[in-house]
Amino acid sequence: MDRGEAYADILLDRAQRSFPDPRDRALLTELVMGTLRRRGTLDFTLSPLLLRTMDKTDPLTRNALRLGAYQILYTRAPERAAVFETVEAAKRARGEKIAGLVNAVMRELVRAGKEPALPEADGEERMAATLSAPLALVSALSRSMGEEDAAAFLASSLERPPFVIRGNTIRGTRDDLLARLARAGMVPSPCRYAPDGIALSEPAGVHADPGFSAGEYLVMDEGAQLIAPLLAPARDEVLLDACAAPGGKTTHLAALSGGKARIVATDLSEGRLRLLRETVSRTGAEGVTTRIHDFSAGPLPRSAGRFDKILVDAPCTGMGVIRRNPDAKWRFRPEGPADMARLQGAILDNAWASLRAGGLLVYCTCTPFREENEEVVASFLERHADGGVRREGAAGWTGPEDAWTPEGFLRLSPHRHGTDGFFAALLGKSG
Repeated sequence: MDRGEAYADILLDRAQRSFPDPRDRALLTELVMGTLRRRGTLDFTLSPLLLRTMDKTDPLTRNALRLGAYQILYTRAPERAAVFETVEAAKRARGEKIAGLVNAVMRELVRAGKEPALPEADGEERMAATLSAPLALVSALSRSMGEEDAAAFLASSLERPPFVIRGNTIRGTRDDLLARLARAGMVPSPCRYAPDGIALSEPAGVHADPGFSAGEYLVMDEGAQLIAPLLAPARDEVLLDACAAPGGKTTHLAALSGGKARIVATDLSEGRLRLLRETVSRTGAEGVTTRIHDFSAGPLPRSAGRFDKILVDAPCTGMGVIRRNPDAKWRFRPEGPADMARLQGAILDNAWASLRAGGLLVYCTCTPFREENEEVVASFLERHADGGVRREGAAGWTGPEDAWTPEGFLRLSPHRHGTDGFFAALLGKSG
């Protein structure tokens, strides 16, 4: 992840297959995700103990140090065990020399006390170290959200996210699923806002649960479950999901319509459509057809004015889900939001061409930056000033009332609502 910017969840999924004991899999996840969440604070704490800065240190060495320091500072692992196991792992991977360095630094950290180091001065550098985020991300969030909200957002992103699933109403009711999961020892509880959402305090057995492979539920954050209902899909409507893979929202649209809507789900590669088709097949979603199409390159052929409702779940910087995917914050680049905004604007323009007069489009992202959200919509409205665009409200909203901004946009956030960070705008076509 450090050297090649690989994705933690994909690598973890592969690595966990080597561990038959679910406790070992849970520990692996905790160590990897916890180290990634706290990486900024760990680096600031470790740097004074090294002759060179962390970014100039050998990648294996610095990650061994981060892993050991995370156990010492943030877990209940005995100090001696944390030091010994980290040193032994470094020795097996790289030999005695690296192991000696890791051993010396770990022991010095233990002698220094079990408190992470912090900068003396206030400001963004202190936020970066305290809240464990790259300085570029701290600066970008502060500009977009204000420093107070940015700090609260980053602080909440250091917490372990709730493990949430969406009950698949095609297969059965949420009450029946709650009862079955309780019998299986997963300690389920209904979500606060999402009508089909269930939080699990014991999620370790999910992928081994026959109900998961049978499509009784999908792993899906509560905030993500509040997006598809904004379109209120109904019987005989024709819907477009423009950026559909891996299919959580596509299958939600199908379930909400009782399988009676016709849904065209597109994405830009056969590999992504394969993931989508697997989700559709597992959940038994009816009325879904798939097509390869890249909406950043142009409108969907032969579809002008064809669809009653459209979902544009646009690609984005993904900073709204960093508590769930903490590796994403270390891939952040200052130019990322502007680059994404250009892509999002093109996708939105080209998807809009497929909406019929009187139809509804939902534009959404999982990022907090105004540049990718309000500003993308504002720019779209300017380009289509004579095109009959109107802003819409959400009927039958079941989520938190304070999630709607004064401008009429939906903003969900971990520090206010306990969900991942999402934005949505509802746009209607007059005529």
